[in-house]
Parts: sequence; C-alpha cells; structure tokens
Amino acid sequence: MIDMPTLSNVLPELWTQVERLARELEVGTYADWASLTARLGFLNDPNLSNLLNTRIPGWHNIAAINNGITARHTILVFATCLNLPEFKEKPQQTQSEIQWAVLLHDIDKSHGVLGKDTSHPFRSAAVAVKAMPGLGFELQPNVTPKDIESWSELVMSAQHEVNGQILHDHTNLSKIVEGLHRQWGKETSASRILKAVLFHQSLPMLKDWPNPVLLNDEELRAFLTLEDMDILAPLLIADSDSWNIFDEPRSAYLDGLRANIAETCRRLRG
Repeated sequence: MIDMPTLSNVLPELWTQVERLARELEVGTYADWASLTARLGFLNDPNLSNLLNTRIPGWHNIAAINNGITARHTILVFATCLNLPEFKEKPQQTQSEIQWAVLLHDIDKSHGVLGKDTSHPFRSAAVAVKAMPGLGFELQPNVTPKDIESWSELVMSAQHEVNGQILHDHTNLSKIVEGLHRQWGKETSASRILKAVLFHQSLPMLKDWPNPVLLNDEELRAFLTLEDMDILAPLLIADSDSWNIFDEPRSAYLDGLRANIAETCRRLRG
C-alpha cells in the first residue's frame, strides 16, 4: 500500500491524459513533432491549467514562457517515463515518487532550450517545496511554513552567472541537503522527490549536452543514495529522451545515458 499522495488521486484529470499519451507513444502513433505537439494541445485547456496552477503554483509560468515549451516538455517527459523499463520495474511507491519528481522537475525553468538555464533544478526545488504540503506530503514535527520559506530562499540563492549562463552553486550544498532532511526526513518519499528535482542536472548525462556543474565523488556519496538514484535514473533518461523521440541517434543516446547512470551508481557504491 502506498503511504503517500499519488498523482492519479491528486490530479486525475492530468493523469488520464498522460497515461493515454504514454500508450500512444509506445505504439508509435506520432510520426513527427508537429503531430505530437498538436496532441499536447490539451494543456491549453484553461480549466486544466488553472487546476494545475492551484496544486502546483508556478505552472502558469512554465505554460506561458517560450510558447509553453517547458510545460509540454514536462508532460512529454512524464509520458516517456511511463514506458521505460527503469520505471515499470519499480515498486508502486517508487513509481509514484518518480511521477511527482517528473512533474515538478522543471517548474521554474526560464528557458526552453537545453543548456541555457542549468540552475533551474535548484530553483524548481525551491518552488516545489512550497507545493509539497498542499499536495499531501507530511513535514517532520515542529517544521513551520517559515522554515520552508527559509530553505526555499537558500536554494534560490544558489546560482550565479558565468559568461551569460546561469549555473547552480554548490557552496551551501551541505546546508541545503541537511535542511531538506530536517524538514522532510532523510529517507522519505518527499525527500527523494525533492532531491531528484534538485540534482537532475548535477550528474553526467550525454557528451553532446554536458552538465557544467557536477557532483564530485565526495558530494555524490554525501548527498545521494542508491535509493535516490531509483528516482533520478528514470527522470534523467526520460528528460533527455523526450527531446530525441524522432532523432536517428535515439538508441545511441539511450545507451549513453544508461551507461553514465550505471557509472554514477558504481561511484556511489565506492
């Protein structure tokens, strides 16, 4: 039995659309980006958009910037993820954690083009944490809304600009993760979800789109576990693969992603 809120219960209107889209992608219903983008037009429904923004403040922002590409990408990552063996082979609770991480991972992304806003995972975690109580996730005892706001501000401040590129900053990473664990617990669904959002561009992915700020071995072992990688791995794969659905090297990209994830897990084991 799942002891956490499930997306299918909290947002059934969205879940129905994503589950259907996943089945369509699995059987190759769409031949090009034009037809797939048209299918994602359901996101323009104001009732659905308002519902999403009520549950996840910030949704209206990603639905508006760059003609909605970030919102469409989020849903496409979600549907792609549902078809991955890395998702299907997980127990039900882990699957639910993955779904929430996917839905929240780009909730404060400013750019729709890869590589232009690499600090967005930190900002997205800072926004997502404020939505978690309203989604049904339970804080640890004696944690107040002021504590959540302080953590959000700390994470939001962990970014700087280098040569026109916004990068996330690891200077206060220990304090950030300690605060996350204090507020949500060290080995809880909420903690794993928020760490997946926070770190989804801090690990090696593809050589064609390298992440400029990576966790070193010490940081990796201090702040992530193999259980966290159960959430991060399918998110990382789907996040990349959803851009490459119609690309010839898609299989090679998937092989590269899985090899890098396996290497990250090897580093974690020491």
